[in-house]
Amino acid sequence: MSAKLKTLYAREILNSRAIPTIEAVAILEDGSTTYEALELIDNDPNRHLGKGVLTAISHINTEIAQKLIGVDYGSLAEIDETLIKLDGTPNKSRLGANAVIAVSMSMAKAIAISTKMPLYRYVAAIAQNNQPLFIPAPLFNMINGGKHGAGNLDFQEFHVIPNMRHSYSAALETGATIYQTIKKILIRRGAIHSVGDEGGFAPNLFTNLDALEVLSEAIKEQNHQVGSDVELGLDVAANTIYKDGRYVIKDRSSPLETMEFIDYLKDLNTQYHLRILEDPLAEDDWKGWTTITSTLGATLTVVGDDLLVTNPERVKKGIAEKACNSILIKPNQIGTITETIAVTNQARAAGWKIVVSHRSGDTNDPFIADFAVGVGAEYAKFGAPDRGERVAKYNRLLSIETELKTT
Repeated sequence: MSAKLKTLYAREILNSRAIPTIEAVAILEDGSTTYEALELIDNDPNRHLGKGVLTAISHINTEIAQKLIGVDYGSLAEIDETLIKLDGTPNKSRLGANAVIAVSMSMAKAIAISTKMPLYRYVAAIAQNNQPLFIPAPLFNMINGGKHGAGNLDFQEFHVIPNMRHSYSAALETGATIYQTIKKILIRRGAIHSVGDEGGFAPNLFTNLDALEVLSEAIKEQNHQVGSDVELGLDVAANTIYKDGRYVIKDRSSPLETMEFIDYLKDLNTQYHLRILEDPLAEDDWKGWTTITSTLGATLTVVGDDLLVTNPERVKKGIAEKACNSILIKPNQIGTITETIAVTNQARAAGWKIVVSHRSGDTNDPFIADFAVGVGAEYAKFGAPDRGERVAKYNRLLSIETELKTT
């Protein structure tokens, strides 16, 4: 799986939030070509309201390209190690973590093309995933709250999770049908039915229970059973509701202590049969995380995102503290594909489930869908079945499902 780079360059494009991002182009000596788009912000106040990416583009087009072009690398790991050493900082702040991941992802795709392997199989190979490949269960973010919505709902994401007992394609159809039914319910109620950052609706509902009731109603209208045919999930994004050591939500008239908030979440689980509970507590509330996982972890998946940020040291502590039983994986949080795979395998070795996630500001590139299949993720979180940058990833999983059936 060696690779010799002929050309590497980058240009500025827009992501789904109308914010500039990088498109990196890698061409190998054998002509294999790939394009990779990644969100990057360089904080120049004179361009795009401070969201321009010209500094990172310059790093790719000059320093990184000069280092990589013409060298015959034996593996993606060697390329990524070169990028890490070239940057020379613990957090890739010199070149920019997003510039580094853009190049790493481009090279992964180019090598896969060069070796005539589907990208998901190439990812599986470098992840040393020898298990039969499968399609992860989709987490459809049907209602966007918190920072992703209109600001009136506390929790950031309200998920619908169709059962995968039949096939991914059947689950996708179920999700799409429920999505359309949610829209009809919101219209029927006279509620706003515009969409948020991730394609889910951002209605003028006012409590978390309101949102869960809308989802439950939509599921039942399609003759599905909540908790068996279709399950629910939440991304609480608890950092955003954690004020002065307590949790502030509209469902309660006064702030809640950690144990009171855990009891509230336990009640939600009893009532709505949750499958996923992401970031249920603030990232530094380690005792609370351990408590909620020991209490609910046997029946649902407690996912660490802000708690872990795809960081091996945070993951190590999370494992030691038994703080959660699942990790949210975002390649851009750590900076290279091989580092991301290492963290994924670290979590897997601890018996954790893997949730591979998109970004709120994303592009139409479906790389992350192949990555999710390659590392054997149990869940894929790509937003709602709406908006092109979200649908591109779900549709890519459809294509992979077909390929897996015929190979």
